[in-house]
Amino acid sequence: MSILMHIVLTGCFDFIRRNPYNPLMHSRKEPSLELTQSEKDIILKHFPKGICSFDLEMTGLSPLFDKIIEIAAIKLNPDGEISYFHTLINPLVTIPEYTIKYHGLTNNDLRDCPTLKNPLREFVQFFDNTPLLAHNAKFDISFIVKGIHEYNFPISLSDVYDSCRFARAVYKKAKSPPCNFSLGELAKFYEFDFSHHFALDDAIAALKIFAKALLYLSSQTDEFNLKGMGFLFKLNSFKRAENYILPKNLACLKDVLQKQQKITIKYHGNSSKGHREIKPISLLPLPNGLVLYALCVESNINKYFLTKKIKDIK
Repeated sequence: MSILMHIVLTGCFDFIRRNPYNPLMHSRKEPSLELTQSEKDIILKHFPKGICSFDLEMTGLSPLFDKIIEIAAIKLNPDGEISYFHTLINPLVTIPEYTIKYHGLTNNDLRDCPTLKNPLREFVQFFDNTPLLAHNAKFDISFIVKGIHEYNFPISLSDVYDSCRFARAVYKKAKSPPCNFSLGELAKFYEFDFSHHFALDDAIAALKIFAKALLYLSSQTDEFNLKGMGFLFKLNSFKRAENYILPKNLACLKDVLQKQQKITIKYHGNSSKGHREIKPISLLPLPNGLVLYALCVESNINKYFLTKKIKDIK
């Protein structure tokens, strides 16, 4: 890109940000994807009561500290009709620059948007007891559960599925699998385009990937355990809110996560009791309790560490 072109494009982007009618904000609410009839049919064959695929944009990856700034969902109803949900949210905190480069949302964009309570209530009512789907669903669902606990909303009976987990299982032994199982790479693999990190497009992309993986799997075999391949947990399996409070001896993790620092933890796990060097990624409330998701430096593998088993941090 030439310097002149860079200046022109940057100027256009700044104008969009300043303009009261912001095309970027408008386009976030308009899906660029659609489900084909075959995709609808295969989903309803296995989910006759329908399914709701959703995606969030957040100020960071840890629901204990970070905030939701966008919720979007597509619901395939039992009659084959499609319903959409979309809302932008004012987080009432400063959005970090390092996250803005992904989702493109600034505090100025969101200053007139509602705060989380009412939009979250409307979203909970939107999906009701319908099965939920997301890509890397543990992250998104943790933010939803944190909000449900915070506002004392009822927790539904929804099953939670993960399109990333399902795609990995489907192509585990395939001769020509995707290069990796990120949302963007799977979209390339299935040859469709979408606006990544626009929550509504991400939600639809996750559902299309789930449907296409189902179609592929169905072409290979008539017998498979769908629940064993893509199911994570039931939404109402999350424990009471007090089980997700960060212990005082781990309070430093907030600063560590923001600075992306490596630390050494003394961890009493099933396989070992000793010190491990890790690079923390996120703190997540999950059904088995509050966990620290981190890169284990020794194995170079991302792992989940129960905070109640972390005895010390250096």
